[in-house]
Amino acid sequence: MLPLPAWAASTEAAASPQAQVVLGPARSTQLDLWRGWPDGDKIMVLVGFPDGSDALFLVDTGAATSVLQKDIADKLGVSESAVDAGYIQGLSGQAPWVRGILPEIHLGALTLRGVDVAVGLPGLPESIGALPLAGILGNNVWSNFVMTVDYPADTLTLALAGPGDGHAPRSAPAMDWSQNSARTTLHLRTEADVNGKRIHTEADVDLDVDTGAGGLLLIGPRGEPFRGFSTVGEEPVNGLGAELDKIPDAKLLSVTHRVPVQRTQLGGRTLDIDVSARWLCADGPCEQHPGLAGLAGYEVLRNHKVVFDFPHNRFWMTRSTAKPRDFDALAAGLNRELTLHANDPERASILAGLQWAKGDAAGALATLAAALEKKPNDPELTVMVARAQGISGDFTAELKTLATLEPADLAEEDSWIDYIDGLVLAGRAEEALALAQQAVDNAQPVPDATEDYLVALSDAQLANGQIEAAASTISAANKASPRGGSAHLIRVARIAATAKDRYGVIVAMRDLLRIIPLQGLPIWLYALSADASDLSTFTQDVSQAMARLHPDQQPFDFLGAGYMALGEIERAKAVLKTGYDRDCAELVGPDRDNCDAWYWALGKERLDEAEQKSLAAMKALPGNSAYADTGAVVAMARGDLAVARERALRAARLNPSDPYLLWQVSRLAAM
Repeated sequence: MLPLPAWAASTEAAASPQAQVVLGPARSTQLDLWRGWPDGDKIMVLVGFPDGSDALFLVDTGAATSVLQKDIADKLGVSESAVDAGYIQGLSGQAPWVRGILPEIHLGALTLRGVDVAVGLPGLPESIGALPLAGILGNNVWSNFVMTVDYPADTLTLALAGPGDGHAPRSAPAMDWSQNSARTTLHLRTEADVNGKRIHTEADVDLDVDTGAGGLLLIGPRGEPFRGFSTVGEEPVNGLGAELDKIPDAKLLSVTHRVPVQRTQLGGRTLDIDVSARWLCADGPCEQHPGLAGLAGYEVLRNHKVVFDFPHNRFWMTRSTAKPRDFDALAAGLNRELTLHANDPERASILAGLQWAKGDAAGALATLAAALEKKPNDPELTVMVARAQGISGDFTAELKTLATLEPADLAEEDSWIDYIDGLVLAGRAEEALALAQQAVDNAQPVPDATEDYLVALSDAQLANGQIEAAASTISAANKASPRGGSAHLIRVARIAATAKDRYGVIVAMRDLLRIIPLQGLPIWLYALSADASDLSTFTQDVSQAMARLHPDQQPFDFLGAGYMALGEIERAKAVLKTGYDRDCAELVGPDRDNCDAWYWALGKERLDEAEQKSLAAMKALPGNSAYADTGAVVAMARGDLAVARERALRAARLNPSDPYLLWQVSRLAAM
């Protein structure tokens, strides 16, 4: 199985007063750029506080104001003003915020006072990779400086401009930040083959240069010159302020256009690129994004030294003259935690997360064990210990650890369903049912826990052969879900499969495919329950769903697997080849091994090589449930049912709340 991608967020914020620089002997400073993973598109800097502590903040020139996590604000004693509460505008629409002021921050040798921040903004991630994120620094900070981001060197330089100091090259275009964003002009060129001829178009567009964004985004009329070269499809369009688990599935996707861009002129440089620009509001008014022009982010900036000269309203790019630097931010973060917070139980989850990310599982467990001695039965630490035990393969210890917590604590830590299904997978289905029923009947309620209690009960009922009760309970869970009635359709289909109601499976998967065509899994599960008489309907349903997507975003792996299951071999192999070329080509290490094995197994080719690749991936990352699932699919394709069952069970025990992995276990057990 291929791990699912995460959708990156971008930030656009409301106006905020400019922070004030404390003038002193330092006129400039250089900071390291921290990334959550190698070549990560999100860059952070370390910010110091007056109490001597420090924290990582996202560098975001697409944000007008800065943002601070609520717990960090509480720790620093940042006062919040309900009078100044309002809304912040981003890609996901408006999100509520409360104004706070950081009295003082330190950026290297420079000090700023009176930094406005939006406190407690929903959707702000707590971490980037394993690195904890305290907030975002926006243009109310950066506008004080000539700011140089050297991406290859992983450094950020801030300099104060002196009187008459205008060192921008003559080719540097103007930068307008009157709207509190770093807006400049890009010249974009796109081309395509039409009727055997290569044609192109090009145009100037004004966009915000956004260090917090991933690629190119066009909004409203700015994409119009490229309409004839664009594709139309549906995809998630989410930024800061989006709480994805509370968005109804039916509203998750928005219609966008995609424009292939091969060349751009930006900041005085001409760049050959290969970027698929998203174009929002191409076919109607754009009230949901007032004031937003579009974004130019990491895909365009990544290989350059990028200069934002805020005092002189200039922006330019040059080649980096520094030797490319491999700054290991995870190692640096780990060393800082060990030096500053090694014995602090309040930081144990952060330290353990960094230790895991660096491959030190034993150190992570030791950190958590020491913290638990100081904070016995702490839910977060206890769940982390249990997960570490599960990743190491000690599933008995994992269940024993989870059993020390109350249902409400497990629900709060998103682990109640894991616990109940873990008991089922361990052969303790009756015990799981009793606990799940008791939780529904008697457990202390916690916010948003009702849905989890019902899902766990349905799974336990199904494991005990109570098919009608399981169907009724999962229906109640769907009604309780803020995601809408489609939230648990895979579980609905699994219950139908257990009842040998193949049309029930097909109906549920058709519904899910209609609501979220980006999900490839429903295609495969639909095909596994179909027969030759359903081929025409299947083909029509899948074609309609895929027509709603951009061509390069189709789930080719599951699409090919679906056609393969229905005997459309040549069609399946063509689709799988397209997916393999797209998904595997740029991967390295265990990810490449897993991708190779996954596609070859789905296409039932090179199966001996697929087995070796899968074994290598599972050995490198034994705690990865997607890798274990690939191993099961490879073994199934090779006809080794016993090994397939063993690997499928391991995959499910590593991620017991995943209904697809539970289905794999029961499907293989029935063969």
